[in-house]
Amino acid sequence: MNNPLPKNDTNILVIGAGVSGLTTAICLREAGFNVVIVADRFAPDLTSIVAGALWEWPPAVCGRHGSPRSLERSKDWCMTTYNKFKKIHTEFGSEKTGIYLRDGYFYFKDVLENRPADLSKMNELKDKVDGFERGLHIVKKTIDLNFQGGIKDAYKHMAPMTNTDVYMNWLLQYVKDIGCEIIQEKITVNVVQNEQELLSRFNARAIVNCAGLGSIATTGDSSMYPVRGALIRVKNLGKVVKDAHCISHEESSLNEQDIIFIVPRGDDLVVLGGLTQQDQWGTDLSLEVPIIRQMYDGCLEFLPELKELPLDEKEPVRTGLRPLTSENVCVERVLNTHIFYNYGHGGSGVTLSWGCSQEIVHLVQQMLCEEANPVALRSSKIDSNKQTVFVLHDMFLSKTDFRHICSENRNLVLLCSRRGFSEVVPSQYQYLDIVQIVEPYNLQNLFQTYQQIKTDYKLLDDNCRIVTNDEYSVLLTAQLREALNLPGDRPTMIQQFTDKSYLKSALKNSLIRVPKYLIFAQDHDLKAWCESNVDSDSEFEMNEFIRGQLYNTSVVLKNGQPCYFAACKQYRPNDEFIYGHQIGNIIVREEEPEFQKLWQFSSDVLESLEHNYPKNGVLNIDLLIPSLSEEAILMKVAARPPEALVSRMFYIYQGLRLNELHLQLQIGDSPDIILKDRNEWKYSASSIHPKQNGVVTEIEKPVLESDVEIYWQIYLGERLEKSQSMRDIAIAIVLSHHDFSTLQEEYQVANSTNFYNTEKDFF
Repeated sequence: MNNPLPKNDTNILVIGAGVSGLTTAICLREAGFNVVIVADRFAPDLTSIVAGALWEWPPAVCGRHGSPRSLERSKDWCMTTYNKFKKIHTEFGSEKTGIYLRDGYFYFKDVLENRPADLSKMNELKDKVDGFERGLHIVKKTIDLNFQGGIKDAYKHMAPMTNTDVYMNWLLQYVKDIGCEIIQEKITVNVVQNEQELLSRFNARAIVNCAGLGSIATTGDSSMYPVRGALIRVKNLGKVVKDAHCISHEESSLNEQDIIFIVPRGDDLVVLGGLTQQDQWGTDLSLEVPIIRQMYDGCLEFLPELKELPLDEKEPVRTGLRPLTSENVCVERVLNTHIFYNYGHGGSGVTLSWGCSQEIVHLVQQMLCEEANPVALRSSKIDSNKQTVFVLHDMFLSKTDFRHICSENRNLVLLCSRRGFSEVVPSQYQYLDIVQIVEPYNLQNLFQTYQQIKTDYKLLDDNCRIVTNDEYSVLLTAQLREALNLPGDRPTMIQQFTDKSYLKSALKNSLIRVPKYLIFAQDHDLKAWCESNVDSDSEFEMNEFIRGQLYNTSVVLKNGQPCYFAACKQYRPNDEFIYGHQIGNIIVREEEPEFQKLWQFSSDVLESLEHNYPKNGVLNIDLLIPSLSEEAILMKVAARPPEALVSRMFYIYQGLRLNELHLQLQIGDSPDIILKDRNEWKYSASSIHPKQNGVVTEIEKPVLESDVEIYWQIYLGERLEKSQSMRDIAIAIVLSHHDFSTLQEEYQVANSTNFYNTEKDFF
């Protein structure tokens, strides 16, 4: 690391100063780039300081991978780090860097031949690491082979171990020594939406997001969540503990804490741990907490030498929040931007740090090379012989899983606004062949973009389709189809699903009741009406206010025939969300009397539409039943699936993916409508919580009997502004339970409990 640094004039902005941010900065700087690191916190006030920091071949003792792709890439990243740690240790030594090369022992409660995953892991790593040895003969005599049902197998190898207190300070000093600029500032804006402003402000050619859990705000990745970890710190008097000892969690175990994790930190401390608690934000843990005591007692029982070692009186328990996503590590270039992501490492941040950072350097260099030597778009994955599907997306919170849309015989192109692209979870990039950000997002620009891609790839209109799940793109999609003469619904039909006034006009000769309304084309029309009625004895309502129960229904149409119907009941009107109230939905069971009434009304609405309705796709209908009447009132019909949480509810309930089904039907596919077996149905509900003014000081995980899925869109320490629209969500929750009465009770709890607190920030 003492080689002279190559030089160029390219500036790179790195957001975050944890282990990922600092190693990324070093790798970029050593590749010749000028680097600016912007972060609000530096060592020792970092999650990286809490890490157990034992190098491990993935999957690690304290974590699993959410996708095969993440796991396979992690194996390469960890070996880069393994070799880098050996080099740093040789060049700078342990005392200065905090890196120690010691043996790590891994124990198993059955022979590895009976544990295929662990056997595969051992076979993969044994020839890549130093000092590998397997067998019970390697187990120290003080370890009880009857521990927790018995140790039946074990192996060991040299595993770098890092004293993070020393290592993080060394990294920070090193980035300073090699000329990285450091700015203490908190960046919380979405980097995709604010790309040009950030590039201009920091005079940068690229942005690398290494913000850990802060990526909830900077990337909008709603698949992120914290995994709480805790370490007990004991003094290593007499250097009694010289090696690491680990037992992984048993997948079949109902015990939340059965991990053994014993790692010497330097020469003077040993850390004991293994706690992995998903979606837990509180960091105030002590030995008085039962699960921490259980963790401590388990380590003492396994390695009796620990019983003689005193606790570190200054900090007996250290707690931190590991940043993870549903797909695990996110090391990606944000398609068609100058933005790169390096976050979501969970409990493996140190192990993967140098490998991930080197990949970021490669991705940045690749981007700059492509820009310096532009090549025709035809050199990418688009195959003109395949069908090409253009998906339009602007801003609707619809979390489509493109893996269910893509196929070997199809190209998938996303045409989106910048804000729309900021909503796409990075794990979806792999399923998209092209992403094109269209700004301003309007018909003319979409038309030109389509024509450009068509020309570049020599596409035939007959082999192209234009589809959308996005409410704000439905009419644009129809207009674009019409302008290009492509198959699909036309604006005359679609306008009634995007314009409430047009809808009411389309139903004027029907028996469907709609709210009273007055239409004013211009502001002066409203003024003229007010002036002409100033002395009127009549009563008028600009928007009729009706008290009652709101419902939402979804109808799947295939070849003009309804083939699926589902309904849910709303907890509060949507407009109460911006006044600080939680809102939610709960499914209406098929056996309930109102279900048939809702289906009949929805059917009547579709039959009454003057301009007909789409023959393939999902229609979403909002209706209200007034408090003093059984006559339903139509509020809205949308030519799209229900919002993301409701679609998720119906998937949990009966197994149908409405978002993906809607796109497939628009494309012209003929997917089978197959529901789960009746005995597998789970009743479901959802709740979304608005943002409050202030800094987030506390977040609480909902503890309910129901199964809970949580989508965090806030994090501890974030400064929030009060929700101004339905898009400003703090927490989204999906509940499910086989017992409907239990679900109903906990649905009420979810919609009446505030799961986070804020305090005013006067600074």
